[in-house]
Amino acid sequence: MSTHALRSWTDLVKLHPDVEAGALTEAVFAIDLGAIAADDPNVPVVNRDPEAFFRATYLTTDLHKLLEEVLASLSGKTGYNRVLKLRTPFGGGKSHTLAALLHAAKKRDALDGIKEAKGFARPGDVAVAVFDGEKFDARNGKTLDDGRTIQTMWGWIAWQIDPVKAFPMVVEHDKDRVAPGGDVIRDLLTKGAGGRPVLILLDEVLKYMERSAAVAVLDSTLQRQAKDFFQNLTVEVAGSKKAALIY
Repeated sequence: MSTHALRSWTDLVKLHPDVEAGALTEAVFAIDLGAIAADDPNVPVVNRDPEAFFRATYLTTDLHKLLEEVLASLSGKTGYNRVLKLRTPFGGGKSHTLAALLHAAKKRDALDGIKEAKGFARPGDVAVAVFDGEKFDARNGKTLDDGRTIQTMWGWIAWQIDPVKAFPMVVEHDKDRVAPGGDVIRDLLTKGAGGRPVLILLDEVLKYMERSAAVAVLDSTLQRQAKDFFQNLTVEVAGSKKAALIY
């Protein structure tokens, strides 16, 4: 009986170049979804650039399935859940997963470098809205470069879908901090997006909800209005043809 010496695993497995070079910093692991969506130049390229992101990302079975289903839903295919809640412990990779969805929707071709992902659907031009509750101030909202201030979650989502077509549909709701009803949200997802698929990604929403409880809105609070909006949003996305909500 002949025997063969086993080759060292270091001869067979190649680490990512920045790991081998010793240039990997801990900041790379702290994914900031809001900053990625804003294309903040301070975000490491490996997280900010879609192609670099997927070159450094291993598609686990669950991530593969999630990307496949969400891209299919955005393409108008039926039979998939359009509202998905990610269940992960602290540090379990939720922000990384949301970043993967963001990059895949904005630049589907970036996945072509991964053999297992080449068959994924191609939804085309997708309107992507990201709400990072850690970054959005409940009292002051978010001030844009032109000096305009977006006051609410629904205002910020509508602005990202389309500042010209979608945001005017909720501009008064945003000003009054009163949640829009389902009919308005349905229009946001269709007419407001100009017929494009819509992907909505929510992160750190509980942090925002906690702060919004301290903001009074007539006889209500911003937290109660945000909860109402979230419920209406899930219903409308679930019944849509080309929208998906991941949180």
